[in-house]
Amino acid sequence: MQYNPYAKLQERGLMEITCKDRERLRHKAEACAKILNSEDMRQRRERWNKSNRLLERSVPFVIEDNGSFFKDLTPPQECEGELARQFEAQLLHVLSNYELIPDDRVFPPFFQIEWIISRPELCPELKVTRVPDATGRVLGYETNTPLADLESGLSKLRRDEFKVDREGTLRKVEEAKAAFGDLLPVGIVNSHVTGAAAGMSYKAVTWMGMDNFYMAMLDQPENVHRLFGFIAREAEDFLNWMIRENLVRPNGAEFWCGSGSIAYSDELPRRPVDDKGPWLPEDCWGFTEAQEAVGISGEMFAEFIFPYMERLAKRYGLVYYGCCEPVHGLWESIKRLKNLRKATISPWCDQRIMAELAGKNCVLSRKPHPMQLCGETFAPDSFSSHIKETLDIAKDNFVELIFRDTCTLNGSMKGRVAEACGIVKRLIGR
Repeated sequence: MQYNPYAKLQERGLMEITCKDRERLRHKAEACAKILNSEDMRQRRERWNKSNRLLERSVPFVIEDNGSFFKDLTPPQECEGELARQFEAQLLHVLSNYELIPDDRVFPPFFQIEWIISRPELCPELKVTRVPDATGRVLGYETNTPLADLESGLSKLRRDEFKVDREGTLRKVEEAKAAFGDLLPVGIVNSHVTGAAAGMSYKAVTWMGMDNFYMAMLDQPENVHRLFGFIAREAEDFLNWMIRENLVRPNGAEFWCGSGSIAYSDELPRRPVDDKGPWLPEDCWGFTEAQEAVGISGEMFAEFIFPYMERLAKRYGLVYYGCCEPVHGLWESIKRLKNLRKATISPWCDQRIMAELAGKNCVLSRKPHPMQLCGETFAPDSFSSHIKETLDIAKDNFVELIFRDTCTLNGSMKGRVAEACGIVKRLIGR
């Protein structure tokens, strides 16, 4: 009888990944392992750790992809099976990012499998219409605003049970371990914990429409509070459910902590807990924001939105606040977050005001203007001046640079991304 090295895998039902795809994955996993355990990666982690702990102005930076330009940099996939292609895409992301984008991106030293979790939509009548642009990318959308009339619309909101597919998640873990676990460890993560408190104002605007949302704060303030109370309770219940189900996973070891930033820090957890947990949100970074508050006053933000954000934010060990909203007008509220560690400084934010107000109490998470990187042409002198302005203004602050909304507009991004990283490093002094 001919020896079959995969017989045990077949018995366990783990042959969804073919032998050919397995070899392709092993080659890439081995290359990833070398990168993730390299001295360069160790130095990158230390830059984030020093900045995130407010120990040193190391100015780490990353160029974040919002689902568009990175496709220009990633080589074609070789795997054929559906699950193998999922794993391959994750491995290629590490390899391509490291080889072509010389920023400070760090990845966990293991292969990540997300808990397969279902968090049902709260507004069943919501319909989203999406239309691709000229390149086929589906970025823009509109909704049917089912809560346009908030007073009558509140009754349309529904709660359904949260669910976790443990069997499906653990099956993926076993498939990954069987394919390349001897080369690259495999672990379960849960980004749902980080973002459980995010998107509250987004939900309101998606369900109501921006104009209706703004007017409701004037015309029917009590209903706006009922709306945000409902949204916040669902988020709290979601966190509590993940705790009961033992689904919380720590995210302080190189994970995303909101708006493109990196969470790497040895500060969390602050309590004695072993590698098996159980873990709590207080052991993790949390992310909250209110992009849709861009058009309201600090006073209205403090009355209608911030109290509900604060209820969730206090559950975490450390908090990253913000995305695109200019935080200088909202700072009187935001600074009250006792565990605030990073605050977004978007292109529409007054950097000078925030440098003065924040001091050394948190990291200024600067988002350079995306058109400096992804415009029709790349102008190194203009790009350099733009970055230097931030570094000069924040010379006495802890600051990181997070390039976001880097969508391809014209031509290839490959050459300019590497050049931009070189400019940033030169300005930082590396």
